[in-house]
Amino acid sequence: DSKASGNRYATYRLLFETPNSAKLGLKIPRMLTAYQLWINGEQIASAGVVGKSRDEMSPQYLPQVALFSSQQGENEIVIQVSNFNHRSGGIHESIVLGSEKQILDMRYKKIAYEFLLFGSLMIMGLYHIILFCFRKANLSPLYFGLFCLFLAIRTLLVGERMLIYLFPSFSWEIAHKLQTLTFYLGVPMIVTFFRVVFPDHFHQRTVRIIQVIASLFAALVLLTPLR
Repeated sequence: DSKASGNRYATYRLLFETPNSAKLGLKIPRMLTAYQLWINGEQIASAGVVGKSRDEMSPQYLPQVALFSSQQGENEIVIQVSNFNHRSGGIHESIVLGSEKQILDMRYKKIAYEFLLFGSLMIMGLYHIILFCFRKANLSPLYFGLFCLFLAIRTLLVGERMLIYLFPSFSWEIAHKLQTLTFYLGVPMIVTFFRVVFPDHFHQRTVRIIQVIASLFAALVLLTPLR
């Protein structure tokens, strides 16, 4: 069933009115899994390649900002979306319409926050791994450092998805697998860290079960197609 599997293509259309011509913007989230967007008949944004079959389309997540000048009176937004690569498809997050300044401020604040978070996690992760290199008898800095690095990588693959923004041709499937793996590997890593630091409060069997389950999920991600 195409509806249940998410395999479908669709066109969305929205009309809105402005009293005068104005400089506006759209904050466009990721769409599953490729789209093209027009304002008043002019294409101003796209991600991936839209198609009517899996062979015709190419998926990509690319949240972005599109700026345009509205015309007085009625304006039209048209979006074509197609998906044959993910279990669900379509527009899952709201598109934000506002003034050029509002949209750019929103974009810049999110980018600044994500880069700050990425830099902080990378510094903490590398610091603890270097600390482990000098004190290899203590495994807790290694586990915590790897956990921080997993989170740092994940930060570039969610939200504004800065990795895709910097490298637009980066493989959608690899990016999606990396995003999923950072979660499946991060959970057992932080649990193991707590086990080493607080051995009396974390039962070894419980930690082992979490590690086995996470390993199975990680193997599933690595060895099977993303769908």
